[in-house]
Parts: sequence; C-alpha cells; structure tokens
Amino acid sequence: MTFIRVRLLPVMLCMATLAVLGSVSGLCLAADNFSQRPGFAAYFATHPPANRPAGPRDQALLRRYRPRLWVGPGQDAPIGFYPDYIAHGTLYDARGKAISAHVDRALLNRYKHAPGVTFAHRPGHYPTHPIVLARVDRARLGCTPTFTFLTYNFIFRDSGLPAGLIWRKAGPLSLIANLDDWHQLDHYTAVSVVLDAAQRPVALLLQQHNDQRSYVFGTDIERPADDRVRLIAALRSNELYPWRRGRTTHRTVQYMTPDNLRYLVTGRDKPFYAARDITQAAHEVHYKLAFLPPDDAFYVFQGGLGEKRRLPGRSGPPGADYHTLPMFMNRALQLVAFHWRPGDTRQMHALIAFLGASRAQGRAGHPDRRVPKALHGLHADAAERAQTLAACRSQEDSTALAGQRHKSLPRRPAAPAFHDAPCRRAGFNPWPV
Repeated sequence: MTFIRVRLLPVMLCMATLAVLGSVSGLCLAADNFSQRPGFAAYFATHPPANRPAGPRDQALLRRYRPRLWVGPGQDAPIGFYPDYIAHGTLYDARGKAISAHVDRALLNRYKHAPGVTFAHRPGHYPTHPIVLARVDRARLGCTPTFTFLTYNFIFRDSGLPAGLIWRKAGPLSLIANLDDWHQLDHYTAVSVVLDAAQRPVALLLQQHNDQRSYVFGTDIERPADDRVRLIAALRSNELYPWRRGRTTHRTVQYMTPDNLRYLVTGRDKPFYAARDITQAAHEVHYKLAFLPPDDAFYVFQGGLGEKRRLPGRSGPPGADYHTLPMFMNRALQLVAFHWRPGDTRQMHALIAFLGASRAQGRAGHPDRRVPKALHGLHADAAERAQTLAACRSQEDSTALAGQRHKSLPRRPAAPAFHDAPCRRAGFNPWPV
C-alpha cells in the first residue's frame, strides 16, 4: 500500500494542481502579486482613493440599507479586520524578515504601498467582534446617470474551496492542503446596494469568486420591505448570494470567460475548471458597521494580507480594492455589463464579445488606450441599460403613487430619450426577456 501511494503521489499532485487553477476562491491565482498587474497603477493615478471615511449623510445611507447575512451550519461568522485579524499576526518584509509581531492599523498603513510586504495571521481561539466595513462610491458610464454604490465588506478569517467541489478534485487536494483554509483572509466577500440618481435602490452588485454579478430589484430579486437585502454566505468559500430557503447549489467558474459564461447562463458545456457553491442558512449574523477611508490599508494594501504559501493560489490577497481586473474597475460598468440571467442568451452574446475584447486589451498592456470596437459597443449597451434601469424605477414609483398593485419592474419598459451620440445605438433591448 505504501508503494502504491508513493507511485501515485506525483499523479495526484498533478491533478491537485489542475484543480487548484479552477477552484481557488480568491484573486490570488497568479504567481505574481495581483496588485501589480498592469493597469492598476494607471487607474489609481487617475482615480485616487479618498482619505476620509463616509460623511454623516452617507453613513446614514449605509446604516439604512445595511444587508442582513446568514451563514450555514458550523460555518464561522465574519470577524473584525483590525481587532480580530490584524491584531494577531506578524508583518514581514520582502526578504521574509519580521518587521513586527505587534501589528495595528497605523503600522499596516505605513507599509500599504510596499508590494513585497506580507502579513501572516496567527490562528487561534480569539474573541471575535463581527464588524462590516462600509463605504460609498459614485460612478457613471458614458451618458448614464450617476449611481451611488453602498459597499459592505464582510471579513472572514480564511477562505476555503467551494463545498460542492467534486470528489476527484477535492480528494487529491485534501491530501496536500486544508480545503477549509485555502488561503488566509477572505475580504472580497462584498455587496454593493446600488442607488439611482434619486437615491432609490435599483440593484445589487455581488462579488462572486473572481468576478461580479448584478441583480435588479423587482426583476431578479425582490426589493426588501425594510430596505435590508437578505444574503447568505456559501459554505466553505464564503461567497455571497441572495438568500434562499433550504440547501441550494450555484454554478461557479474560475473567471468569467466566453466559454465559462456559456456554462453559467445555459448550464451546458461544463468547463473542467468548474465547481458548485452550496448555501444553507442556519443563523443570522449580527454585526456592527465601521467606516474607514478608501485609502486605508484594508482597501489599498499592495502586499499580501495573508500567509505566503507555496502552492499557487494559496497566498493571502492584497487590499480589497484589487477585486477585479483593471479594465473592469468602473463600478457602473460592473453594474450594467455583468448583469446576466440563466437562459438569457441574448445578453450572453453581448457580454461574450465584451469579455473577448477586454481581455485582449488587457494582454496588450494598455487598458486605457485603443479601446476595441466591441468594448465601445458594450459601453453603449451598458449606458442604455442603465438609463432604462432608472426609467424602470421611475415608472415603478409612479405606479405605486397611483395606488396600483405591482410586484416587479416592467418587463419591457419604454426606451428613454438619449442625447449623447454613444447612447443612440438602435436595435438593442436593454432588458431582454
């Protein structure tokens, strides 16, 4: 038996490595530091993060719309980033030499622009203080109205692989790593409640694995009566999904590529690097809100915020702002472009063209130059979808004022008038059914 195990070990390690590439739940997949990818420096140079937290009015909005979160049976609840995570660990320089074993917010911020610095958390049984970090961003796209993004980051001590990972991937991986602790720190578990120009909630934007997905209130999910959307964290991976009763599975992929998107939308042509998240609500998490400036190390730390590990994808992530590829950093673009529904092949094809053009652009290393025609096309589509989103909300509110019963947004709203040339693209239904 020992001889067989020794002979099979290289094969099993090879299988494990392949599964790693498709199933890791964080953005630490690349061998290099994700924060150093071309495009981020240029983006933050033109969009510098604010050095002050949300003001009183924005804090009032964040409190009003704060989401409710459920976790599964036996699942660890979120923690506080600074009191429960950073307070228990060591900061290392690029050579692996300890800087300090007593790390606090001030020290971490001192090294936030040093990509070679790593923080390693010391696991243990510590008292926990569930704290959700909240901020407000505003963004628009072309001729769209300005949207307000109320973003809430739930922080988990570690991140595991999807609980629905099939046995032939999970088995080999479990021999070389802890599937519940794939990498330290999970802070990409973020949700944005999106308000329109009149400060009315219109959509939800969720970070799910390495990409975003938006849900429209009244069409994809119900708008909660108390304005507090209900979410559930997936078992082991912590990914956030709209709340559902009972045990539910969700198709997941490594990155949203054209082939992967076809699988997500249609369920056909399953890629090798696919898995399933599982959600099962057991109890609600009660937490406090905290407000940090967007230039805090939590958001912009360029080094690793978790232990550096040898296997690809297992090292800790950088700051929470490095949550997607540089060309997708505009939140308004994320909102209107990454809205897809199961079975909606029309929007799927528009998004496939966008993804192909955008990733080719990123490989060229010039994310802000020579935007391909397909990318311009989706920008125009996205602008039209955003305008219609606002029109839908206005129509819904008018219906409510008239005392008529309604349960969802209109399925085929009247197209709004566009004044900017990029928004006059004819023949496109912003919300195909």
